[in-house]
Amino acid sequence: MSLNNIIAENVFLPLGDILSGNKVSKYLKFLLKSQYWTQEQIENYQNLRLRKLIEYAYENVPFYKNIFIKNKLSVDDIMTKDDLVKLPILTKKIIREAGSEIQSIDYPKRWTISSGSSGSTGEPLFFLLSKEAYSLNLAANLRGWYWMGFRLGDKYIKISQNPRNKKLKNIQDFVSRNKYLSINPMVDSNFKYILDTIEKYRPKVIRSYPDPLFFLAEYKAKHKDYNYIPASITTTGNTLFPETRKFIENTFGCAVFDAYSCEGTPNVFECPTHEFYHITDEYAITEVLDENNNVINDGVGRLISTDLWNFAQPFIRYDTQDIVEISSTPCKCGKKLKRIKRILGRDNDIIIAPNGRKFIVHNFTGFFQRDDKHLKRSIESFQVRRKGNIISILLIVNENYDNSVKEYIRNYWKNEMNMDIIVKEVDQIPLTKSGKRRFIINED
Repeated sequence: MSLNNIIAENVFLPLGDILSGNKVSKYLKFLLKSQYWTQEQIENYQNLRLRKLIEYAYENVPFYKNIFIKNKLSVDDIMTKDDLVKLPILTKKIIREAGSEIQSIDYPKRWTISSGSSGSTGEPLFFLLSKEAYSLNLAANLRGWYWMGFRLGDKYIKISQNPRNKKLKNIQDFVSRNKYLSINPMVDSNFKYILDTIEKYRPKVIRSYPDPLFFLAEYKAKHKDYNYIPASITTTGNTLFPETRKFIENTFGCAVFDAYSCEGTPNVFECPTHEFYHITDEYAITEVLDENNNVINDGVGRLISTDLWNFAQPFIRYDTQDIVEISSTPCKCGKKLKRIKRILGRDNDIIIAPNGRKFIVHNFTGFFQRDDKHLKRSIESFQVRRKGNIISILLIVNENYDNSVKEYIRNYWKNEMNMDIIVKEVDQIPLTKSGKRRFIINED
């Protein structure tokens, strides 16, 4: 470690905790040890935290008290994570309808933070987060970053939708050697400014959503005078597809580490081996459910999470609406933390055809990004929209595109989906307000 790393970890981070009332330093030390726990140690810890959560929720959260009464359950019925199946699934809709009933009547407000999701699917969610949960989440972020070669005190650039403009945040960024750059507007002049800043500042790590980063990489690929290579890049926010990862890695000359997070869930970080994503099991109990709501240990399903730390507003068996591929195969890194093979997207990013077949984002990316003679390498980007029984495929195309490609796409998907297909060429496919790209939109 450098002197900057030592000072940042042992002086600035603890001082920040004192000033903010957080415990990030404490939990970072904890997580750096617990990552090497055995499977038995992890499960014992989860069950201990779960019992505390269940007892607290029953006594202090009206919503959960009613859930237990309605389902004729006592707190003694939920002793281990295997008992969670006795409780119903929690959704965003249920949380909104519950209002303050799902918040603790006892948890001190001064120990809470108002938080919320980005609402990238049109459904933002606002909730209370305990400072304990907030601190452990931040510590989990740092641990995940340590896996990719970053250390607190290293230079770091985040490319986000909006610049930081609060004085306190700017002071924090200066002390921690962070820079925040806005990707907006996504035009050549701003891409040049960002790359010029990276070249001059020389950050160890760059962080961004995959799609804005892809557009930045496209500009960089056309301008060969940028030579600086960071240690790594981390992406989060929406699905990182293999083709996108490969292009970014080739353009920037470094490995990309993907991450995932969602309200009420643990942080999920890609392993240094790039074989799996590891779940922060110390923070939450996660289940992956198949189409029949059965828990599976291998395969594709919905990610369900029980937050073990947020007593201010408990998330117990929360449906993230995200589809993942879970795996029981041991990771080569040796960590026993739960493993995700792929993050496939949200369950509303699925089209169910009249014939019962399901089509996820990867069905379409695999089609449009393959080297197919019929496609003539003519498709730059796409978006699939469903309204009723009509599928509209929006395309950004290049000079190789012609009517034969259009007909090939229309006929192919009409045959696959048994639905009416409309193919449209467009000038642009806008990102969401939070900078994410929606590949599938169900408009019904």
